[in-house]
Amino acid sequence: MAGRSGGGRSPKVTLDREIFVDAALRLASRPHTLSLTYRDLGKEVGVDPTAVYRHFRSKESLMQELLDRILLISHAKVSTPVDQWEDCLTEFAAATLDTFLEFPAIAVTATSLTTGGQGELDCMELILDCFTQAGLHGQTLVKQYAVYGAYVLAGAAGQARDQAEAPDALSREWFTGPLLVDQERNPLVSSIRDQVLEIDRREIFLAGVQQIVHAAREKVPA
Repeated sequence: MAGRSGGGRSPKVTLDREIFVDAALRLASRPHTLSLTYRDLGKEVGVDPTAVYRHFRSKESLMQELLDRILLISHAKVSTPVDQWEDCLTEFAAATLDTFLEFPAIAVTATSLTTGGQGELDCMELILDCFTQAGLHGQTLVKQYAVYGAYVLAGAAGQARDQAEAPDALSREWFTGPLLVDQERNPLVSSIRDQVLEIDRREIFLAGVQQIVHAAREKVPA
């Protein structure tokens, strides 16, 4: 009869970067989570937090890896071919927003970190390919890419942060608060008060994307 090895202890887990990345993604997807700590990450994996440093030289390098991972997820959600460039860019923006809302603790770094990884490069390639299909090139292409990319990243990251901080995670209100207004002093605000309070933040985000996309057509050389 074979005996139990190791006195019945569980087999030791071999740690690698992927284990920590997977654990961080789980933590980042928890409701109302806007930050990740090595302590929480170590606890999630079941090891001392110092073990994380053996795989990531700094907190910034960890967040770069995580941000690049969710950019890969966003890119993988796009199915529209680039020759349908307007629809493709709209779908990519929606996919980025959905992914960022799923991982707000990572998404909030999108406006301050450059990953240099494959996820970032694939997203850049997709955007540039779409605008090239539209007929843009040279400096016009670069500027249009920058405007679109900055808007999508900032808008999606901002919504992810707001949703994580909101008591009601399912709320999609663009304007929060009662919007008390003096009709005589601010007659225009007063006249659209109800409509402002009804604005859906996802719809307004995508409306901005569509304006940027439509503006690209105006820049195509005759």
